[in-house]
Amino acid sequence: MKDHRKFKPKTYIFMETAVKKAKKLQSKKNTAIEKLVDLMVANETPSISIVHKKSTPSTRHEEFKISFKNEVKKAIEKLNDFDLPKRTVEHLQNELAEIEEKLPLMDGFKSVGVFVSPQRTEIVPLPIEAPDRVVVDDNSFEVRDILRAINRAFQYDIVVLSKKKTRFIHGFESDLMENEHNLPEGMEHYLNTRVGDKNDPAKAETEAAKIYVHEVDHFIRQHSDMNTPLIVMGDEKEVAYFKNYTKRPKKILAEITGSYADSTLAEIKDKVTSLFPELLKKRDEQLLARIKNDIDSLNYAAGIQDCWTAAALREARVLLVEQGYTEEGYSVEGGLFITFSKPNEEYEYHADIVDDLAEMVLEQGGEVYFVQPGLLDQFDKVVMTTRF
Repeated sequence: MKDHRKFKPKTYIFMETAVKKAKKLQSKKNTAIEKLVDLMVANETPSISIVHKKSTPSTRHEEFKISFKNEVKKAIEKLNDFDLPKRTVEHLQNELAEIEEKLPLMDGFKSVGVFVSPQRTEIVPLPIEAPDRVVVDDNSFEVRDILRAINRAFQYDIVVLSKKKTRFIHGFESDLMENEHNLPEGMEHYLNTRVGDKNDPAKAETEAAKIYVHEVDHFIRQHSDMNTPLIVMGDEKEVAYFKNYTKRPKKILAEITGSYADSTLAEIKDKVTSLFPELLKKRDEQLLARIKNDIDSLNYAAGIQDCWTAAALREARVLLVEQGYTEEGYSVEGGLFITFSKPNEEYEYHADIVDDLAEMVLEQGGEVYFVQPGLLDQFDKVVMTTRF
């Protein structure tokens, strides 16, 4: 075992509190992981979960709509097993019946998750082939397995810029899901409709470009987490404008110039995945650079045991784990410590400590990333920045 800074337990804070859950409900979630984490910590009766694997290219296909309606009917039938006020049942039935109209216009997803309770209705397009299920539970949504599968993927966003139109795509490894709802117009729209100096075309174009980038930035803020890497694709001039005027240049992982406004998702996928080795390397370098100050300031824990204790004390901020690393073990002393051999005292068994640690960090608002093997050897494969 390498000589790491040892984590010194302070006060054990119980991980699930009503206050925490209330705060979770107050914030608006954008990304799939944020929404799933929000749902994971919810405690609402009843909690309806519908996960449906697609067999058609889009939510707009009639075949998908029909099969999804059948799943909704199953959920409505299961509500009869609960002793609920008539008004609550009617509200839930209406929400479920209207789900089809609320499905986002998005291509490339593999499954869709719909989660409904008296307090919320959440629709989450999923990049994985999750098994079909319809569950109506006393107090929890069926999201943990989905969250764990998605969390291990390399996630990124793609914005395609052009004169005619703008495109926005979510990436999960090699799978792409395109968002077609409320997108900004292309660069020409802002040049043609905004008032500018008609006697100075260059200045007018620059002003239009600033407005265009502002609109695209605003869209990205609404549909992406601040720390999700961004790949910018498009004509050289539009890409240069975006790089110069975006308010979050550190999000940009790569710039790919060319005409992609009318490219198919398959063509964009081929282009992006061909660059994966260098994209992953750059992403990991950026992550290590982000946590360097915390490491230098000794605000970190290293190794699975110290990281677990720090997370149990709710001090987690950013967790990095090497891809492929797993550990079996047991938590003791109320979940505060981890041991690898079966203890004599009371314990909880963990088939994969890494998965459970990642879930704990996400649950308390932290970030989790799985990086390339070998990068974290000096930290025993796991490192986590802490609040103190």
